[in-house]
Order: sequence, then structure tokens, then C-alpha cells
Amino acid sequence: MPRCKPRKIDASVPDAHGKTDEMNANEFVSIVLPARNVRYLIAQRIERVLDAMRRISRSRFEVVVVDDGSQDQTVETVQEIESQNSAVRLIRHSRPRGIEAAGQTGLERACGELVFIQESNRAIRIDDFHRLIQLSADQSILAARAQSTQQPLPPPLLRTFKAWGTDAEQQFRRNDGTEYSSGLQMIRRPHLKKLRSPLGAKFQLLKETAIDTVDKTSH
Repeated sequence: MPRCKPRKIDASVPDAHGKTDEMNANEFVSIVLPARNVRYLIAQRIERVLDAMRRISRSRFEVVVVDDGSQDQTVETVQEIESQNSAVRLIRHSRPRGIEAAGQTGLERACGELVFIQESNRAIRIDDFHRLIQLSADQSILAARAQSTQQPLPPPLLRTFKAWGTDAEQQFRRNDGTEYSSGLQMIRRPHLKKLRSPLGAKFQLLKETAIDTVDKTSH
């Protein structure tokens, strides 16, 4: 059985525009982060998710990091964070099985009724996360997906980076973590269980079960 450690937030925190996201306060939320060989990035990624969850009123949540057979100190870094924060939980693959498999492991081991799964070994784009959180207020939406594609850096900016040093451009992209298309899934798990049951054919969905939103941005 999963080791469920819900955390409850008693007050919402407004963002820079004075707004907060709406979410069913009774739903236990799991955020699954697949990870492989990201020792120097994983702490920042976890903190970004924790900060986003602090902006959601009265939400019980966990951050599930699924290590996909890392060969660096990713596991040790997450274990240290886990020991200091009851909202963080580590699951390990003994050998690399692929990021998609890591996401599936996270879904199977997550405790939440509402599960968010990052589809790549990259940081969650918080705008995508907020968009799906807003969609989750509609209980008839069983699953949704947000996908962001970052536009390539403008050539003048690339030339500027190269002028700073041969590694400047690559260093920028490594730190940014969003060079390529990245997707985030939202799954309302209890309803999907019903649909997989022998009686699933009798259920009719009120709305689309998947929503794909594409946001092209250069920041």
C-alpha cells in the first residue's frame, strides 16, 4: 500500500496579480515528477511545485518523485528533502525503465483522487499546472492534458549567448529546462476506475474526457 502523507493548506496565497486558483478542498492531490540524473535540478523542481500548491486553498497534497534508475545523487537529494517535508515522497526504479514508465508507476502508487503527471524529465511549467487546476473544478472532466512548446531562441539572442562563451547557449538551455515540448496530464482516478470496471460501458461522459491545450511561448 502507498505511504500516503496528506498535507493540508489552511489559507490560499495570491499570485503576483492577487489571484488564487480554485480547487475542490476535499480532494487529495498527487503531483508525479519523473526524474533521472537531475541531482542539481530536482530540488528546484520540487520547490516550484510546493510553491504552486501553497497558492491553492485548503488542498491536501503530495509530491511523488519517481526516480528512474538515476546514476548520480538524485535519490540522495530527494531523500534529504523527503526527510524534511512530509508532503514529498520518493519512489525508485532499480534500473531505467523510461520516463513514461516512471509516470505510470507514479500514477499507480499515488494516493490522490486527482493526479497530475509530468510527461518528461523536465520542470513542470507552472502555467500549465494552473490551467489544469482550473479545469479540475469541473467534476465532469475526467482527464485533461496541457502541452507547452517553447519557441526557439531568436538568432540575435543566440549570437549573444555564443559571444559570452562557447558553452553559454547550452548552459542557458540546461538551466531553463523547457527547451522542448513538454506535457502535463491531469487524471481524476476514482472515475477512471469506474470506467475500467465491467459496468463501465453504462457510464456516459458529460464532457470530453481529454482536453489538449497548446501554448507556444518564448519565456
